[in-house]
Amino acid sequence: MEHALKQSIEQAVMFSTLEALRTWDTPCDRIYFGHEFCQRLMPSSEDVQQASALCTENKRPFSLVTPFVTNAGLELVQHSIRTLMEHAPEDVEIVVNDLGVLHWLHREYPTVAIALGRLLTKQKRGPRILRIVDRLPPSARAHFERSNVDATHLTAFFRKIGVKRFELDNLLQGIRREGGMQASLYTPYAYVSTTRLCLLMSGDQPDKNLRSIGTCHKECQHYNIALNHADMPVPLHLQGNTQFFRNDKLPDDLVALNITRLVHQPSLP
Repeated sequence: MEHALKQSIEQAVMFSTLEALRTWDTPCDRIYFGHEFCQRLMPSSEDVQQASALCTENKRPFSLVTPFVTNAGLELVQHSIRTLMEHAPEDVEIVVNDLGVLHWLHREYPTVAIALGRLLTKQKRGPRILRIVDRLPPSARAHFERSNVDATHLTAFFRKIGVKRFELDNLLQGIRREGGMQASLYTPYAYVSTTRLCLLMSGDQPDKNLRSIGTCHKECQHYNIALNHADMPVPLHLQGNTQFFRNDKLPDDLVALNITRLVHQPSLP
């Protein structure tokens, strides 16, 4: 980790594959394992179990990251969580990015710690806000720096159904929070937009139809694409079905923002 952080900030590292987890040798406080953006890239339940066992062996808390899903994907997530919970340590945490998964998880495992994933925390992530943010009145700028889930009534609702923390992206325009639920901040990549219509699916084929879902061969594991446009103040990174931007500058005072954890992403998810 390159950032000088106060001891109260937990440092986590995110992995999407068991191979990447096994080869990581930099100290950290917690492991995130899974995938947020594509059910096709979810680790198998066997890999989830092995990752959890590896964390237990190394005395590191374990967070299972789950994506937004279809009905078929929901069954895969349910199977992975059931497998994990058979042998899960008490400090296991589930990061949820789908409201259906959230409802099921709270019903089936009401005591498990849930983190509301960044697909559900509804920040204003579009980098084009940098084109106008300095011209906005203070109240409008504050709106673009906040997350919808920090509204008092929404925080109370999520607490009631077992959510223990919010997962946030490091916005280019800055972040504004006053109290609320404790949060994690992802670095250095922030997601902008995601879809089931993956442009990289069969994208290296000459007859590719960009409007079809098609058959996934996990082409995204072989290609990283940079997107540049005059209207976009920073490059976008296309990884499979999701666009990201990079922001290496952390907020000045994480504690004041009730950010108690940094989630470091060694590579694009």
